[in-house]
Amino acid sequence: MDVKIRALSQELTGDYFDFFDNVAFSDHEAWSWCYCTYYHFDTEIEKELDGLGKQGLREYAAKLIKEGVLNGYLAYVDGKVAGWCNAGDRSGYKRLLADKNLWTDAEDTKVKAVVCFIIASEFRRQGIATLLLKKVLQDAGAEGFTYVEAYPSKGNLDCFLHYHGYPSMYEKNGFVPYKKLDDYCIVRKRLP
Repeated sequence: MDVKIRALSQELTGDYFDFFDNVAFSDHEAWSWCYCTYYHFDTEIEKELDGLGKQGLREYAAKLIKEGVLNGYLAYVDGKVAGWCNAGDRSGYKRLLADKNLWTDAEDTKVKAVVCFIIASEFRRQGIATLLLKKVLQDAGAEGFTYVEAYPSKGNLDCFLHYHGYPSMYEKNGFVPYKKLDDYCIVRKRLP
């Protein structure tokens, strides 16, 4: 299987929406509304978007991509998107800014956050999420980040509730526990 990983850009917006509209949640319709925007809104934006439905969130995602706020990587198999990883500067996620558990670093510490993975059902358990994570690590180092941080859920959960990535994937890629909380833990990898 030949997998190509590409950073999200305005040129790839069509591929991004094709994946989210037709592939990402084909086996979990209940989550098909998100367009991976959840970590980009706070309660104020949530109120603005409430009632706009899926189309409102789609338009919000398009705006975030255009502004360079929604960042991440698309994984392609045979020219079609098979997976997505939402990863960017931790300070760019409104939902993370509101979580005081995350803000114990010195103010000038640059942390790249990995908040979500979505893999097409027919490509799950084939290493695509790991390839996406390795690309995040590679680029984060080149971008001057000190750490890459992620928030895997605890417990024996289905693949949808492990949307932050499986703890074992992070462990195999050199992440270590940073903080343990009730339902999830924060794991980190210091970059060279």
